Amino acid sequence: MKKITTKFLALMCTGALLLSMTACSTGGTGLTVNSDHTGGDRKHEGGEVTDPTDPTDPTGYTDPTDPVNPGYNGGTIVTSDMLTYPDHVATVEEIHPYHAPGTLMGSDATKRLSEVEMDILHHSITSYADIEILFENPEKYGFEIKDITWGDFTTIDQYDEEKAYYQEQLNKLLEIDYNSLKDDDRLCYDKMVYDCEESIYGYSYTAFEYYTMIFNYLVGPQSEVLFVLDVYSFDTVQDAENYIELCRDIDRYYDAMCEYEETRASLGFASSDNSYEEAAKSFDNLIAQKDDCFLYESFDERLDNIKGLSSSDKDRLISEHEKVMKEVVFPEFQECADRMRALKGSGGVDAGLSAYKGGDAYYAMLTRLKTNNGATVQNSIAALDKMIDDVYNEYTTIASAGFDWYTEYLGHDYTKGDLNANLDYLYDTIKADFPSIPAHSYYTMDVPEVFQENFSPAAYLGYHLDNFDSNLLIVNTAGDNKDFGVTVAHEAYPGHMFQSIYTRDNSTHPYMFLTESTGYLEGWATYVENYSMRYFTGNGVTDAMTLVKDESLLGLLASTRVDYGIHVENWSLTDCVNYFQSFGFSVTEDSFSKFYTLIVTDPGYYAKYGMGYLWTQTVMDNLRANHPNAAEKDIHTAYLDAMTGTFEQIEQYADKRLS
Repeated sequence: MKKITTKFLALMCTGALLLSMTACSTGGTGLTVNSDHTGGDRKHEGGEVTDPTDPTDPTGYTDPTDPVNPGYNGGTIVTSDMLTYPDHVATVEEIHPYHAPGTLMGSDATKRLSEVEMDILHHSITSYADIEILFENPEKYGFEIKDITWGDFTTIDQYDEEKAYYQEQLNKLLEIDYNSLKDDDRLCYDKMVYDCEESIYGYSYTAFEYYTMIFNYLVGPQSEVLFVLDVYSFDTVQDAENYIELCRDIDRYYDAMCEYEETRASLGFASSDNSYEEAAKSFDNLIAQKDDCFLYESFDERLDNIKGLSSSDKDRLISEHEKVMKEVVFPEFQECADRMRALKGSGGVDAGLSAYKGGDAYYAMLTRLKTNNGATVQNSIAALDKMIDDVYNEYTTIASAGFDWYTEYLGHDYTKGDLNANLDYLYDTIKADFPSIPAHSYYTMDVPEVFQENFSPAAYLGYHLDNFDSNLLIVNTAGDNKDFGVTVAHEAYPGHMFQSIYTRDNSTHPYMFLTESTGYLEGWATYVENYSMRYFTGNGVTDAMTLVKDESLLGLLASTRVDYGIHVENWSLTDCVNYFQSFGFSVTEDSFSKFYTLIVTDPGYYAKYGMGYLWTQTVMDNLRANHPNAAEKDIHTAYLDAMTGTFEQIEQYADKRLS
């Protein structure tokens, strides 16, 4: 399982990033809802979508003898037999079997838990790039900065070693008498056991290394590398020198990623020519900034934070930074563009994971990891289809019952103004429904102009998670967004920033906030985004508000269904377009083609948002049903107190707290 630095995977929390595909936000997606608000003639999944059971053409692929696509063999893409593949989709019980309690109790059990926790964190967080983002005082957790790098990849010749490592850590955990642990320790124990077992499974098959593309044109590391560099702060001359060295390491690090893409293609996992061209274009966009990059000015400004910096040192650092950018960084981006274009003609196509040997097992693992839930793919699809039906039916019922909602719907304005006005309003307003968080600070950063067109209205970065005063809110000043208030709710109060601070304040285990829980994070933020709309209507939950919410959810959930459709049921681009059009979305093959490429090259991209929300809402609904007398604040507090494990674990713990 290839490792990319943590910041690219877990820390940048945006409002479903760029592509929420909501019907009320059509910029960039080409999606709109029919003006009669009925969604058109709905066709359920299937309809005009390719039937995956159709024996005449179960995949929609071209003839395997077609010289344009020589890799096909009876509908399955031919990949290297030198790799190891799963022979079936593992069940949750196979990966996460029951464990009898161990015998280690009391202080020995607590000590063992802490030792394993820190061992895993130190095994996982090794690069300067991650340590500097995550910690203001890394030494507090025993982290030492050695090499100034972006980190390394785990290659397939290290899989056995990695598997053995996580098995060793799991064995140590299983010696603990779980029943003797306190609640806070149990939460961490459960998450670490679950994560170790997933890692053991993930390192069992070397084919898992190559199913997905790194340089996805929109969400690959190249899409935000310059922006991430802009986040690093300087307190000393050494900080600035380390930053310059980190820029220099881009040459090595991006070479390694290019080598990965080349190896992947040589083993039969090549992406389509279009995917490689789009990746190359993303590097072209970076190269275009060579002479006028915002980092030149930003670097100069950050030097002003270094107390006592001499003018000679400042001039030297500015000169060294410009030199490394123009002689190392941008030439490396040019090399990457060239190497991606050189992969065109490798015979790859845009195809879902089910087209590959073992791809169904890999997608099942991805969805477990990205959605924080152990449900099978089939059960996830069933739950998703039901929620889509429920939301769609609610939407059409309100829309067809009259037009009392129309004026409010058309003129809705879910914002109090700029970022600070919305933050102040939400901070006070949510207190009735959500628990308190400790005193904290945040600072803001405007999205550099070059990123504004393809960046969400706002984002949250949990910078320096070892204190409460380094929260970074990133604002896109371009455009006018009448739903900006609920975007701020998603990113700040009671969304990402609120949840991050609450978790850090209420857990003694850094593992709970330093490791990935993407489905949990995005599920919570999407849930509270929709919940918080009521704060902006002036009249609580209204029909107009429900329509706005349902439009947003329909776009997100339908996008998630397409994610499953592509990777489980071999949906083609046409199938996806037909599915969206069945809800009345105005989408064409031309307008959706890039998003199709995104989903193909980044499996589970939408699942982490849509299924994260679905499982969050499901847990909330179950808690309200089981505890009808509980106040909203009680429900939300119990949920947050259950921390960042799987949704099955969360519901169990939250239910216990409310009983």
